[in-house]
Amino acid sequence: MNEKSNFRKDDPGSRNQPASIIVWDPSPLSLLALAGVLDSQGYRCICARDGESVIKALSMGRQDLIVCDVADDADAALATVAQVRQVVGYEQLPVVMIADSKWAGLEKKAEAATQATRCLFKPIDPNSLIAVVDQILWMPSLIDSHRRRGSRPSRPGWVTL
Repeated sequence: MNEKSNFRKDDPGSRNQPASIIVWDPSPLSLLALAGVLDSQGYRCICARDGESVIKALSMGRQDLIVCDVADDADAALATVAQVRQVVGYEQLPVVMIADSKWAGLEKKAEAATQATRCLFKPIDPNSLIAVVDQILWMPSLIDSHRRRGSRPSRPGWVTL
């Protein structure tokens, strides 16, 4: 039995429920593998194989995170994430994107988003996935405030935080 707390620390309404994660992957085998890794850590997983299913999953109760494999269409995945973030209540929904190395540069697009978005490249270690999920679930307010406080350097080589 995993004794680790899997409840969001920054959301008072979720203290009695595990974090809920939408696991989105077009491949059935990797979908089950991803969901299995997250489920073994005590997270509640809702599986989706396409963008339409992801949108439908938002109506199944409060969702805390999306973990998605972009597969062969990173642009469609980014468009679906943008569509999800237009739904009232999900404007700041964090996302972890998993991609093949052919999508190098996707991490730059992910970092450009104002919401918490992370990108991992295959092959991924399950422990690395769990570490990223833990960080993005437990510290979203810290991540957001750090982004807002940062500024452009007023002098070359200096950054004000």
